[in-house]
Amino acid sequence: MKTILVLATAGAGGDLQPLITAALALRKRQNRLVLLGDASVTAAVRGLGFETAVAPPESDLGPRLVATIKAGLGQDPAEQGRRIEAMLEQWSGELATSVRALVRQHRPDMLLTSLFGVGIARQAAAEAQLPWCVVNTTFYLGPHPPRELERDFSARAVPLMRYFVSKLDTASQVLHATDRVFDYNFANLPDRHHYVGPLIWEAPGPLPAYLSEPGKDWALVTLSSLEQDDLPLGQAALDALASQPLPVVLTIGHGHQPGDLQRVPANAHVEQYLPHTAVLERSRLLVSHAGHGSVMKALWHGVPMVLVPWGRDQPGVAARAEHLGVAVVVERDQLSRETLSAAVQRVLAEPQFQAAAQQTAQRLRAQDPASIACNWLEQAGA
Repeated sequence: MKTILVLATAGAGGDLQPLITAALALRKRQNRLVLLGDASVTAAVRGLGFETAVAPPESDLGPRLVATIKAGLGQDPAEQGRRIEAMLEQWSGELATSVRALVRQHRPDMLLTSLFGVGIARQAAAEAQLPWCVVNTTFYLGPHPPRELERDFSARAVPLMRYFVSKLDTASQVLHATDRVFDYNFANLPDRHHYVGPLIWEAPGPLPAYLSEPGKDWALVTLSSLEQDDLPLGQAALDALASQPLPVVLTIGHGHQPGDLQRVPANAHVEQYLPHTAVLERSRLLVSHAGHGSVMKALWHGVPMVLVPWGRDQPGVAARAEHLGVAVVVERDQLSRETLSAAVQRVLAEPQFQAAAQQTAQRLRAQDPASIACNWLEQAGA
């Protein structure tokens, strides 16, 4: 049995879920997991049985990240990216005391983190002479990617991605929670970088009774779990789907309120949070901001998509889904009820999208991403 210290942040939005998937799989193999997270992380994993340590309230990344993003709105995107990088460096320095104390107390065999924790994990691992590993929740990030960062990330995210890449050089393993075929069949991963496939975990939540109604195919609309100004996508999607013979669920995220919407058609339900899997199991369509987690869940369930990439890594995710033949992409500056309606109609009417999504689901489900991730992580701690 190995002891693994997991550095988790809920402020990173979708970065938490693949990390929790890997941690659960490691624990199932009789490893001991100690999880350091802020209050939002410990609330998210409550009931999972992890041994947890709560970071000081001032180290809660979520509010600081959102505040930094809001303060930089209207500024040059590259400057905003540098501000986020500087905030992360300061946050890592503040968290270092807690991490050092946990290393002394638990004497872990390895550190495990998401991208947002690479600064502190790299420093702590060097000080304690420990292996450290990263679960990257999106497509390959590292030296010599298949496409330029400027094409795959929004302008304000590019400096942050370069910061992450610069910290990965000493990582023992970097696991990309995606599929090589999805990632343009990229075959030139550096040593210690590995595709493991989608690592899907969702916080449990009560399921509304309307999902249990038999004989219905649904459309799922998702906005970002990390605060993002993507409410216009939700409204346009509801408007575009109002005339479709499909009931609709919109998960609006904690950055918005259902009352923020101007119109909710009769065929739509709006939820702040709902496990996406519960809807995707019943769905014919996903309309999304092109978050990597949402797209991977849709592919796992064989659901074709209409994607409107809004920011961060979403341009790269949408481009890959389009290249795979599972999605129609509507660019953010082209978003309207009319453009979205045309894209929805095309995906629903042309059978090649459903066929490509089902083929991808069969390929992904033939693998065991969590076990693959464990195999690499256990090698790092050997």
